[in-house]
Amino acid sequence: MVNLLQLLQRGRPALTRPDSLRRVRVDVPAEPPTTDAVFLVLRRIRTPLVVVVSVFALMTFGLSLMPGTEENPEPLSVFDSFYVISYTGLTIGYGEVPHAYSYAQRLWVTLTIYASVVAWSYSLAVLLAIAQEKTFRDAIALQRFSRRVRHIQAPFVLVVGYGQAGEAVCRALEDQGREFVVLDSDPSRIEQLALDGYTSDIAGFAASGRDPRILGMAGLGHDYCEAVLALTDSDETNLSIVMSVNLLRPELMVIARSSDREHAQQMHDFAADVIINPFDRYGAYLVMALRRPAGFRLASWLMSPRGTELPHRLEHLAEGHWVVCADGDFGLEVTRDLESAGLDVVLVDPRDGRPDVSEAVGFIAGAESDITNMAMAAHARIENDQLFIAVRQNSAVNEAPLRAFDADSVFVPTELLAREAVARITSPNYWSFIDHVLHEDDDWDERVMQEIVSVVGDETPSSSRVDLEFHQAPAAVRWMRSQELTVGDILRDPDDRDTRLAAYAAVLVRDGRRIFTPDLDLPLREGDSLLLLGREQDLLVVRATLFHDSAVEYVATGREVATAWIFRQVQRWRTAARRRRQGRS
Repeated sequence: MVNLLQLLQRGRPALTRPDSLRRVRVDVPAEPPTTDAVFLVLRRIRTPLVVVVSVFALMTFGLSLMPGTEENPEPLSVFDSFYVISYTGLTIGYGEVPHAYSYAQRLWVTLTIYASVVAWSYSLAVLLAIAQEKTFRDAIALQRFSRRVRHIQAPFVLVVGYGQAGEAVCRALEDQGREFVVLDSDPSRIEQLALDGYTSDIAGFAASGRDPRILGMAGLGHDYCEAVLALTDSDETNLSIVMSVNLLRPELMVIARSSDREHAQQMHDFAADVIINPFDRYGAYLVMALRRPAGFRLASWLMSPRGTELPHRLEHLAEGHWVVCADGDFGLEVTRDLESAGLDVVLVDPRDGRPDVSEAVGFIAGAESDITNMAMAAHARIENDQLFIAVRQNSAVNEAPLRAFDADSVFVPTELLAREAVARITSPNYWSFIDHVLHEDDDWDERVMQEIVSVVGDETPSSSRVDLEFHQAPAAVRWMRSQELTVGDILRDPDDRDTRLAAYAAVLVRDGRRIFTPDLDLPLREGDSLLLLGREQDLLVVRATLFHDSAVEYVATGREVATAWIFRQVQRWRTAARRRRQGRS
């Protein structure tokens, strides 16, 4: 029988592929591909400026030729004329200076007022027309977006594609407190980004990720960019993004979405860290739920949002005859995975009518229409109420009816993709633990699941990486240089060491080697990195403990150490006196 774990390895990189196909180092292009907004305005307003300048020049020299009054017959000087035209042409008005004007001068000033109003009106009309043009607005948005990305001062993720998958990933990243930048070729999606209720103002721009200059402007060359997600609906665009990252920034993690095996192989050639095909993944997870229920429950639980309850074991799931009623790539991928696991599977096109499920043990409704899927699932339940029913959900609009229908399994491609992508990005050690869960036997998964639940409860735990370096755990490092500190010690409550915190040691990284579920008695070393799962407040207590010498000594030995300076001196004096008495005796 085919090893079902092989179905879950398609997104993993082969060891023989090159890390990068780059031969020559090239700087990431970051220049905007469109015209600068200032130069765009200057080009368009050239004629209005000529009109305004011409009117002012003509009226200035004309006024300097107009004769004055009998008391002041000399015409105004050019400077005086320029002064008068300046405040008159700007429609400010200041009176007749330096003396009263003649009728000829007043007539000329009157003409100046009307001519300048026409010139300014024409110029303002051109400016308003420019402001309404899409080209100008795009140029302004481009410069604003580029400026915001340049000013980012924290690690961030570049998300290309803000469809359902992209939105799910962005919300998961925000829940993790991570910054991100969004690109999408559809302007309406970027407009929706501003309305989706994020707690912070997200940098987003409507442009195609195919252009390396756009990627560079969006932060591909930024020092704080730590990963790129290619989640567009086009496999070719995703491939282009993978190529750009591999050739320009090969050190970055890149996760790509693909629904086509040929494009997936090409992405693999360009060293994509992870290639996720949600359709392919679902079949593999379904087989895992059938053959290894504990591993499936644990992996699904760990990849769920924080606070999600531990899923129950799927009922009615059994081996036997399965019916897949689906169209497109989804039906082909799921059928291929189920057949690879040795199941009896029949693929039916939804257009052929209702399939016969009377003798089946499982039915998958996987059409591209949620209404069609719910109708097929309802008929299958009426025909065989012992049937395991899985329904594909394509739109979040139908979430409530599907929840009310209560299918045994609901496949949401975007949710599956988002869970895996975020789990890999937020903590490589966290994903390594999930990956280990996927590849261990079911007895191990069951034991670990019960251990985690007994410590942290039945809700998806938070995760925290603890690096035992001096700048992150100074008290612990000072203690370990002369004394022993175990994994179990740092999980003790610093107020009562007999009470264990709601924290579970999942992975210990030492000298580049991962130790999964390390023993509580294992001594820690300086330079170790520990992945903890637990309640958020308890994980904060662990971090705080590692900063205080008295807390570290207490959890390691049980000795309560005074924290104030005067009490520490008294304690040292008492200890020294006790040692002197012991020496005399």
